[in-house]
This record gives sequence, C-alpha cells and structure tokens, in this order.
Amino acid sequence: MHSDNHMTPRAWFAKTIGLTILLVVAVASLNVGIDLYGIFRNSQGRHLAGYGDDRVAKYLLSERYVPSNFNALVIGSSVSANWDTSGIDGYRMYNESLDGGNIVEEKTISDRALVGPRIKLVLLVVHPFLTSSHNFETVHITSRENLGALGSQNLLDAYKDKLRGHGHSKTQTFDESGVFVLGDTHREMNAVLRKVMDPVNGFKIDPIAFQAERDVVAELHAAKIAVVFVIPPISQKLLVSRSTQFATYSELILRDKADGDKVIDFTAPEFAEFRNNDENFSDGVHLTKAGAVTAVALMNRQLDRWIQMGQLPAAER
Repeated sequence: MHSDNHMTPRAWFAKTIGLTILLVVAVASLNVGIDLYGIFRNSQGRHLAGYGDDRVAKYLLSERYVPSNFNALVIGSSVSANWDTSGIDGYRMYNESLDGGNIVEEKTISDRALVGPRIKLVLLVVHPFLTSSHNFETVHITSRENLGALGSQNLLDAYKDKLRGHGHSKTQTFDESGVFVLGDTHREMNAVLRKVMDPVNGFKIDPIAFQAERDVVAELHAAKIAVVFVIPPISQKLLVSRSTQFATYSELILRDKADGDKVIDFTAPEFAEFRNNDENFSDGVHLTKAGAVTAVALMNRQLDRWIQMGQLPAAER
C-alpha cells in the first residue's frame, strides 16, 4: 500500500507548479486591490503619494492618477521639485519634477499624462541641468513597469516605505501633488550640479537631451496645450558670474517658443529682491520651503493675470 506522503516526481512537480501559480495570482490580485499607483481602477478623487523609486512611481502615477485628478503639470528637475503646486489657484497642477532628473526622464514620465485631453497647461522649467544628460539615474523606465506594479522588488520596496511612513520613521518620497520635501538647511551645491553650473566649463548640452527638450515643446504645441516657460530663481550671488551663460542658454531653449507661449523669468530685474534674499535658497539654486512658497505665489499671480486677460485657458479646479 502506497502512502500519500510519497509522491512521484511528476506529481510533486505538478503540485509545486500549481501552488506557485496560485501564489502568483494571489499576490497579483492583492496588488491590484491595493493599487498603489492608481493604474488598475478608477483613481479619480484618490490621494496617492509616491513610495519607492521616485521615477517608477511618477511614471505609473502619470498613467491614470495624474490625468484623472489634475489639469496642469510642472516639468522640471530638482530645482522645481519642491514647488508646492497646490498654491496655484487657476489649475489643479501636478509636479512631475524629479530630484536629479533630466528632460529625457521627464519626457518619458510626462508623456503618459499628456496622452489624453485633460492637461491644459504645462510649466516647462528652463535650466541647464535638464539638458546636461540623457541617462536614466536609477532605472530605465519603460512600459514594463506596469507589469512590475503587479509584483516586483520595487513594489515591495514601495510597500516598505509606506509602512515605515505610518510608523513615522520614513515619509513618502513625494506627496499627492508630486511635491518633494527637500532639505531646508543651507548647504554647499552638490558636485554634479556644481559641474553643470560651472561659469567657465559648464552649461554643456547633451544633444540627445536637447532634442528631447525640443520634442516636448513640439508635442505640447501639437496638442494645443498652453506652455509657460519658467526660468527658475538663482541667488544673485551665483547669477552675477553666470548671467551671460544663463541668458544664452535661455535664449537657445526659447527659440522654440510659439507666439502664444508665456515666459516667467526669475533672472529678470523684477525678481531681484527675491534673488537677493539668501533665506530663499538652500544652496543658491534649490529653494527652501519658504522660498518655494514665495516663488509659487509669484507665479500664481502672473498666471492669474494671464487667465483674466484671456491669454491662458481657464481650467476648473
């Protein structure tokens, strides 16, 4: 008489495969139910912060969550990553900026949100860091990330971050509007940014990144999405030695500006008071929390003026 405890190799293999499939299905079903990135069910009205790799998180959130809940975007790098876009009155604005991000990464992410008709306005940051490289900093994000949302190491890391957040040992990478929390302490400019911002040897442009920048502008124009180019703040002390380079760089990027596009230039004389206040900057380039609030308020005032003049589309909050 044979015992049930002694299975044939074939039966053992079949049982193992069956249990593995059941486990995979169960894990995938659980992740669909939680839907950390709002891609498997209706995400309208949800409030989804970012956990895990920030590039993967913003890529996935931009598929359904962003266009379902927002009608405007900020496209930029770390210099705009802590701009709290909830302070913009005329639009529901999501901040797609990435810490250390370049325009190739930004295009890959923002293209997801721009597929549908919901986005009416884009604030496009004009800064040499965006076109200094075309390399993906952490992972080369592709459509495979959707499959990873069913189960992957990144998703596991995101869950760990979220659980740590509940225990107050770690906060989310960015909030429900895409806004990063950057350090407020005054510090030295990091080595990578210092190289990009070098007044003698810096401001070098990666040709692939530069073409991606042009492609972003062309796609926005083709989709009839309003564009506001934003030349971000830099402390007056740093601007003095780089004013010519900044002006030349901005002029190059703005060559693709269409007649209806707008420009907010924080290097202009009207913003001298802001630039001369060292409390607005943590390292001369990145804004402190208070500085970012002030900068957003200044942008909001100009956007409101253009809306009232009929030069920008009015959009429901």
